[in-house]
Amino acid sequence: MPALSDAERDEFRDSARRLLADRSASGQVRALLDDETGFDRSLWSSMAELGWFAIHIGESHGGMGASYGDLAVILHELGRQVTPAPVLGSVLVGAEALIRSSNEGLAAELLPGVASGEIVLAAALAGESGSHAPDRLTVSCTTAGPTVLDGVARFVLDAHVADHLVIAAANGEGGVTLAVVDRSAPGVTVEVEPSFDRTRRLARVTLDQVAVDDARLLGRPGADRALFERLVAVGAIGAVCDAVGAAERVLEIANTYAKERFQFERPIGSFQAVKHHLANMLVDVESSRAAATIAIDALDGGDDPRSAAAIATSFAGPACTRVAHTAVQVFGGIGFTWEHDAHLFLKRVRLDEALFGTPAWHRQHLAAELLDGEPSV
Repeated sequence: MPALSDAERDEFRDSARRLLADRSASGQVRALLDDETGFDRSLWSSMAELGWFAIHIGESHGGMGASYGDLAVILHELGRQVTPAPVLGSVLVGAEALIRSSNEGLAAELLPGVASGEIVLAAALAGESGSHAPDRLTVSCTTAGPTVLDGVARFVLDAHVADHLVIAAANGEGGVTLAVVDRSAPGVTVEVEPSFDRTRRLARVTLDQVAVDDARLLGRPGADRALFERLVAVGAIGAVCDAVGAAERVLEIANTYAKERFQFERPIGSFQAVKHHLANMLVDVESSRAAATIAIDALDGGDDPRSAAAIATSFAGPACTRVAHTAVQVFGGIGFTWEHDAHLFLKRVRLDEALFGTPAWHRQHLAAELLDGEPSV
């Protein structure tokens, strides 16, 4: 199936926006902030029935075989509603690991379940310090005999609800091994850690001498560095799509508020300082949208997405955070309260900015590419 046309994509976007406005409104999101799983499984089932999780998965694995640009529509809309759902880690990054894997048997086993929503994946790609540099991964892989994983991965999105974990392990001398491990396997411990964004959960994954069968490896031991770097880039692009959606929505809310909130018998939007805030927010949103579009086009064009991901994250991460911060200023005192939704958007984009590498880390990668060096963090 080819990518959707512009008209079809607009219709798809409208349909997704209506569903999420009805099923993931502010009150429903807030009700999940302290929920044990952190997301609405009924909504998850509805999204699966509509084919959202199957968009970029090949038809041979139960998917639609459409484009990353079509999936980006969903990521954007989920960001607009700050919807709690493990889409980024499972449907995008986890599925990407299987799609690009040389282990066709494992892909055939798991991808249909991901496409149908019956299987949830989580990608453990960061070391204990949060770095995604291959030499800073803190899960190690030994291959003297059976493959054994040992160590800690942190900041793993929605690992507590995943059926399977895609684990990145250092193999020595810069090598990376990627393996799929059952969350309930002996030696695997998943602990949810405190996070300021309660619409998503970050977990610490500990592996204590976990033996992995060769059938659960995505490639040859130590030979997965290129795939690992691609997964980090794809995750970063997905986080940018989510952040742009959230920034777009909070700008709309702030703009409406500026028209309706009166001060000195005038709407506050008529004051020059507020106008400037809103104008700057619009520039940041539209520029971030352009950066996200270029990054998605790199994926659909078959290009190496690392540079596009680094550029998009470097710009859009801070820009979307700036939009949410400025929105709080437009809302004034009410924007600082728990009752107002401004904090939901601010926390969402702030975490998006750090997921799969901070802007500073991605800038180091761009500099290393230009100078033929190696990032140090």
